[in-house]
Amino acid sequence: MTLKEKVRQLDQYFGASFMSATHPQMHTVMADDSEIVWEKIGELIGEDGIGCLHDLYGTTAVNNAIQKYAVEQTRLGIPILFSEEALHGLLRPGCTVFPHAITMASTWNPELVKQLGTEIAAETRSLGIHETFGPVLDLAREPRWGRVEETYGEDTYLASRMAVAMIKGLQGDDLASGRNIVAEPKHFAVHGIPESGLNHSPASIGANDMHTYHMPVFEAAFVEGGAINAMCSYNSIDGVPCSADYSLLTEILRGAWNMPGFVRSDLGAIARLQHAHYTASTEKEAIRQALEAGTDMQYYDYPHDVYQEAIIELVTSGDITMDTVDTAAGRVLKVKFMLGLFENPYTDEDLSKTLIRQAAHGRTSLQTAREGICLLKNDQGLLPLNKNLGTIAVIGPSAATARLGDYTPYIEGFEPVTVLDGIKAAVGPKTRVLYAKGSSILDDELEPIPPVNFTHSSGANGLLGEYFNNPDLEGSPVLTRTDKTIHFNWAISKPDEIVRNHDFSVRWSGNLIPQHDLTGYIGLSSQDSMRLWLDGELLVDGWGQGQSARQNVPVALKAGQEYALRVEYCKDTNGVEVLLGWNDAAEFIQEAAVTAAQADIAIVALGDSERTCGEGIDRLSLDLPGTQLQLLKAVYETGTPVILVLQNGRPITLSWESEHIPAILEAWYPGENGGHAIAEVLFGDYNPAGRLPISFPKTLGQIPVYYNRRRGGQKHYVGGDNQPLYPFGHGLSYTTFQYDSLHFRSAAIHPDEDLHVTLDVTNTGALAGDEVVQLYICDVHSSVARPEKELKRFQRIHLQPGEQRTLSFTLTPKDLSLLNRNLEWIVEPGTFRVMIGRSSADIAVSGEFIVV
Repeated sequence: MTLKEKVRQLDQYFGASFMSATHPQMHTVMADDSEIVWEKIGELIGEDGIGCLHDLYGTTAVNNAIQKYAVEQTRLGIPILFSEEALHGLLRPGCTVFPHAITMASTWNPELVKQLGTEIAAETRSLGIHETFGPVLDLAREPRWGRVEETYGEDTYLASRMAVAMIKGLQGDDLASGRNIVAEPKHFAVHGIPESGLNHSPASIGANDMHTYHMPVFEAAFVEGGAINAMCSYNSIDGVPCSADYSLLTEILRGAWNMPGFVRSDLGAIARLQHAHYTASTEKEAIRQALEAGTDMQYYDYPHDVYQEAIIELVTSGDITMDTVDTAAGRVLKVKFMLGLFENPYTDEDLSKTLIRQAAHGRTSLQTAREGICLLKNDQGLLPLNKNLGTIAVIGPSAATARLGDYTPYIEGFEPVTVLDGIKAAVGPKTRVLYAKGSSILDDELEPIPPVNFTHSSGANGLLGEYFNNPDLEGSPVLTRTDKTIHFNWAISKPDEIVRNHDFSVRWSGNLIPQHDLTGYIGLSSQDSMRLWLDGELLVDGWGQGQSARQNVPVALKAGQEYALRVEYCKDTNGVEVLLGWNDAAEFIQEAAVTAAQADIAIVALGDSERTCGEGIDRLSLDLPGTQLQLLKAVYETGTPVILVLQNGRPITLSWESEHIPAILEAWYPGENGGHAIAEVLFGDYNPAGRLPISFPKTLGQIPVYYNRRRGGQKHYVGGDNQPLYPFGHGLSYTTFQYDSLHFRSAAIHPDEDLHVTLDVTNTGALAGDEVVQLYICDVHSSVARPEKELKRFQRIHLQPGEQRTLSFTLTPKDLSLLNRNLEWIVEPGTFRVMIGRSSADIAVSGEFIVV
């Protein structure tokens, strides 16, 4: 291979670069052959080939056609690696939307998560895609951080079991099978505890904490799960940016864990060495630092010519060795060989027709939602409800809207099941179901304006978008295209390969022709600069420092009337949301209260939306956003019994809610069939057994509040304590379980011996149900401070009324070991306590043994 060919393998290309300007993708539609500009294929791939293609969202036929060019038209015929996002289903319209990762973790059922991963892989590979950027293995110990929903929670052992299960499901036993994909765990490492809860921020952590709690999740993923690739993290640890940390990316990942594949930069992580961390003064220096540390492939960090020429110049000047490039390129090529792409580069174009949205996948999505629902509170047995109640009021902003979380595609070809849908389908024929929205998630909530309401000079539905590689809309645009609507997240992607990552600007122009009368609000929502003109009048001015683009204004628009529209935007603060929207739905809390007063029971559906939780959406508060609590209080004051159903992506502080509302259900983001699962739990068709994978604080001031903090601190504040409102592992059932007969095979073991534990669990209630049996240990005295308890085993079991089962657990020396002051893993002699129960705070039986 020539140096240029090697370097091209280290670059990731942007799918929209191959599309015509009038058909941008941006997660909205799937590309077909008519939208591909084949001249760009030849221009960009050339005769030297490319490493990876991402964000294409093409049909299988399109992927095959591009692959055919790479195999037959480049000098060496090296196939392309197609990669996409698939955190809870492939990020593509029409694919199955499974519950989000935090819901998966709440099932405490690794086998179910493995099956879910297998189904994601099958749908993904059927479309000619070979790899996914995930799963997310950061420990979520900072609930203000917006990406909690993408994680498996706060605990090392639980997260590691979910990680291994998902990776084995995705990768299967044979990557060349045509049904499996490469997993790329992220974010390596310690991304889940950013300072102040702000995304990308440094991780303030000691070496012992890092290697005791955070790194073992990744170790399990690579050593036990066999994960092939990794994505480096944005943050720095103790001042060293992860994308340039040789000890992390080479010594540990490759040296200690033998990861076989390559490391990809997270979006812009290499460039952040220059622009955020300031450890590099030039593009070339940033690229050198990352490549030598072990970051093998860039992710839209720099333009292709800058990135590739920099590596060539670094080799030519001797600033990096050819061996460094050979090693990186070899890792990329190895992954392509593991996938069997050299032998079989193409995908059967009929495969997706039989695999995508299989009925079995829908059943797995539904079962995961069922098992992930956590019953937080159920005073006086209010739940389950009678299906034949006279009148049920279903109220709230998440009642008639499905909450699916981030990394979810626009829904196409099917409708996700809402809470309202599920309740209507579940109740008896004589039960009357009333609905009132009551409020939005946020006070200024806007809905994206559908494309049918826009036209521009070409006559197409949509707006004319002109993109400039400067912040001031100056000169000629580098890209002109039709945008169907203005609703983007440019923190996780960018408009096009030719548009730079930051300080670009956009002007959208055209006509707004409402399809119906609207008396309500129109406005913008962005952390970046935006402004809006309607018929020449500046309605919203959020341009520049000190100005807010989160504004809406009252309007009265007539159906069929043409209004001249112009919107301008500048990416100047790296905001997440870019939205032009409107709202014509009158929302009245008092009307919702009137609706509730007519009912025998009020089910209030509250929580988060894409604007309050997700990547880059970090919060100062963990209270219910907007006026949702005001709505809940108004319904409560009617005297109608209230059930609170939460759909959210992070813990919420629920002090008032927990004190006053008799029944609270946490459903997280339950996927496309979530409405059915919630209704089944509400009416007792499914007995809930989900358990929290993360602690719920009482107040923001308690953070961090994860259950296994090290011993040694005070436990009380002025006016309160440091205990969570709902602890890790918590979740109620409609039946009861008794634990007894805890037994150790030996009361004393040597440091290299296993400990065998047995106990009996009996369903003492009247209903069949699942119980999640949780085993914790405590090292009573140790050379370094350790937590009061740490999860080491769990098992989800199903028992009929009166049924008893004897469970066996085996603890290995690894489970008993600690990282000592010299950062060595050892098992220390002394007393250990085993605690088994229903949650970290509800221990049913315990006993002690000695390591001699």
